[in-house]
Amino acid sequence: MTDRAALEQTVAELQRVSQQLATLQAQVQEIEGTLNHLSTQDSSRAIYQQVGPLLVEVEDAEALQTSLAATRDQIAEAVGILEGREQELRISYETAMKQFEAS
Repeated sequence: MTDRAALEQTVAELQRVSQQLATLQAQVQEIEGTLNHLSTQDSSRAIYQQVGPLLVEVEDAEALQTSLAATRDQIAEAVGILEGREQELRISYETAMKQFEAS
């Protein structure tokens, strides 16, 4: 593989990983906001959850919070993995740039 091809491949993968990372980080923030809101929600008020195109009343708010927290934790774990991959790709990018500039 030529230096240019390696550089282009690294840039493309870095862009994909960065986009995925941003999407997952936004999901974590959204879930955290939802959990914060649920923690202050008056227990006498109904809570609804979207299921496909429908809004369905939640019968067990604690179970919903537990499920959301588990989902947040899984996504946060994926964020950590992607952050590591992004760092590896940034190092590869810098190395590929140096090789490309030297050739």
